[in-house]
Amino acid sequence: MPELLQTIESMQEKERQDKIFLASLQGVDLRDEQEEKGPTFEDIRLRAMGIEATTDDVVSLQGQIAAEAGFGIGAGLGYSKE
Repeated sequence: MPELLQTIESMQEKERQDKIFLASLQGVDLRDEQEEKGPTFEDIRLRAMGIEATTDDVVSLQGQIAAEAGFGIGAGLGYSKE
């Protein structure tokens, strides 16, 4: 069953790429609308360090990342996770 689902997804992706190509021949750019934005390098780095927060969250300022940002123990951040 997983093979069948992967085959169908691959066929749909190929059809989508064909439509994007044909639209580009007519001068229409569909790539910008269809591109998915994945996680940033910093978000992946946080997850690798075991921090479940995004880079725009104050909770992400822990450990090495806090030191790089200029914060540290007793450096004035004053936030605790509950």
